Amino acid sequence: MKLSNIFLAAGALAALTLTSCLSSDDETIALIAGSRTDIPSDSQATPNPEIFETTTSMPNIQYSTVDEDGTAVFRIDMTGIQDRNTLEWIRLAGTGERDQNVWVEIDDTPKGIKVYNTADDDDSKHNVPVDLVFLVDNSGSMSEEANAIARDIADWATRLNAGSLDIRFGCVGYDGAITGAIGITTAEELTEYLNRSGHSGTSRTVGFAGTDRQINAYTSAAPSYRTGGGSSNECGMAALRFATDQFSFRRGANRIFVNFTDEPNQPNGIAKFSVESLLTDWDTSLGTIHTVFSDGRETSKEYNAKMSEYTGGTVIYTNSSFSGVTLESLPVTDAMQNSYIIRLTNIEKYMDNKVHDLHITVLSPDKSVAVERNYNVIFTRKNEEDK
Repeated sequence: MKLSNIFLAAGALAALTLTSCLSSDDETIALIAGSRTDIPSDSQATPNPEIFETTTSMPNIQYSTVDEDGTAVFRIDMTGIQDRNTLEWIRLAGTGERDQNVWVEIDDTPKGIKVYNTADDDDSKHNVPVDLVFLVDNSGSMSEEANAIARDIADWATRLNAGSLDIRFGCVGYDGAITGAIGITTAEELTEYLNRSGHSGTSRTVGFAGTDRQINAYTSAAPSYRTGGGSSNECGMAALRFATDQFSFRRGANRIFVNFTDEPNQPNGIAKFSVESLLTDWDTSLGTIHTVFSDGRETSKEYNAKMSEYTGGTVIYTNSSFSGVTLESLPVTDAMQNSYIIRLTNIEKYMDNKVHDLHITVLSPDKSVAVERNYNVIFTRKNEEDK
């Protein structure tokens, strides 16, 4: 995880870092002990309730350690959780609140938590940056959908950018290879890329854009993500891996991917491009995948829907002309606008360079919303020279 600098004044200075399993370029943390926050104490916390039937999904999270008046606070950033029956977005209430409906444990130890619901106000200091990347199947079978998808991406990006969200965009075009990309950029530059002169239909996402350095990097890297020849072996997972490896995401930003395709994921025997690899080497901080699938329900074991299922995303099924569906139909829009910041403290004892289990449970008082997830986190010590 990317972390902010904090300082510890309690005996000797120790340099500590909190990091997620697969993250890099972390900043060193030092902590000041003994300060007070508005976070309820762990003694007030109760164990996570037991979930008997899951009724919704919980997205991947971003997390970091921040300094609050000299106290080290662990901050969890999460996009919204929806009641699938009412389609309403849940407001979370933490420790000691009336109708508490979210609980957090670390290694089975209940933690006192304070929750901020971003929908409660538009205080920009609580805004969580969002980097949103579109993965677009531009094989020949997508010719009917291509113009409608490009139109809706441009329109949606413009509307999202005009709101209160701190949001940037990227795009990857793919068939049996990575055929085009533009890295994390503005809505205006993404729209310009999709509407380039001489590019229409599936060619809208063919070709690399950005600085000369980015274009050279994307062009050089693309062959490593090839899964087939021509328009065969369309592989959204290869496009996902390309974006994750090659794009310069903003530090601390929630990463969201939207995959558009009319074929099951086709990794052609390459393990890292299989949907199932999300269960083994996809860290929660790497993002959540949402799917727009323009065909009948999938029957392949490489369900695109699993990309969403495994990361807490959503799925929309539409027809081959993409008619009747707009990107605003995706719950991700409201999920970003109804997100949460969950804070807890007293984390020093977990900073031992071992994997720790972060367990989050959401259970509404009437039990209509019930979901839980476990996330692996690692606390590592760094030498003073690594600051």
